[in-house]
Amino acid sequence: MMSNDKIVLFDLDGTLIDTAPDMHLALSILLKEEEMKLVPYDKVRSQVSNGVLGIFSVAFTDDPGLESDRYERYLDIYESVLGQKCKLFDNANKLLDSLDSRGIDFGVVTNKSSRFTIPLLEQYNLLERMHTLVCGDEVKKRKPDPEPLIKALDKTARSYVQNNVYYVGDAEKDIAAAKAANFRSIACTYGYRDFDDDPSSWKSEFIINDLIRVNEIV
Repeated sequence: MMSNDKIVLFDLDGTLIDTAPDMHLALSILLKEEEMKLVPYDKVRSQVSNGVLGIFSVAFTDDPGLESDRYERYLDIYESVLGQKCKLFDNANKLLDSLDSRGIDFGVVTNKSSRFTIPLLEQYNLLERMHTLVCGDEVKKRKPDPEPLIKALDKTARSYVQNNVYYVGDAEKDIAAAKAANFRSIACTYGYRDFDDDPSSWKSEFIINDLIRVNEIV
């Protein structure tokens, strides 16, 4: 018998949790250490979905590299300020409570490392509520590759038909991963992106401007 179970998977940064303030704070501390000019928050915010190297692109002219001392120093600073200024996006708890009440599962699929993801989810008491979690350090290929999304379903104890699996994200790579995995895609417009990056060009199945609108789709 075919299962009617549904699951909503969420990207983390820019979709479920507004982590940009912490990331900007960490960059500011790093720039002060290096006696460099600070970067405005808005410039950093638009790069958060692109990870540390995206953030570095608006602060440094040289290529820091993934293994550089500066890169590692930034991660250490970020870990020390983790959770200080971030917050859940509007209606996140309201939506998750609603999904719970309707018997709809949810989880998180993020390119962020578990070193940072797990403490954040614990801070908002989300870790125990979720049915699945996949972080960037658990996979060989990160989004836009579909591997993390497929792995998220493999980690659940249930079987879902693909038409009942939704992925919500604030970046084109999120939608690309969902489409490659044959999941239903929901683009949110309130997250982290450049001004000229139009979510309607990502060709997602749905577009929302508030998390609570997931209720109208699922």
